[in-house]
Amino acid sequence: MAILNTFLSTTNSTTVFTANAECAVTVVYLCNHSGGDASVNVYCISDDGSTGASTDNIIYSDLSITSNDTYVISTEKLVLDIGDYLQVEANVANAVTVTVSTMSI
Repeated sequence: MAILNTFLSTTNSTTVFTANAECAVTVVYLCNHSGGDASVNVYCISDDGSTGASTDNIIYSDLSITSNDTYVISTEKLVLDIGDYLQVEANVANAVTVTVSTMSI
């Protein structure tokens, strides 16, 4: 199992995990450690290079996270192939840390 933490220092879409082998994303934590509310978009993007973060591959849209709270994505597992990746964008810079846990398959 691997854990990767990414601090979202901008409001731009940021790659938080790239699969270097076939794997399953077991859980994603979105922690808003700021004093105000924040919202995030989460994207699951194929390695085919045809698109970046867009409405074609958004899996969570405008997900609101209250101040000093964490949203956990753990109900369904994402199976990624080599080169597939996750991106997250927040509407507030320096407010959200993303933690991704994966397991090789």
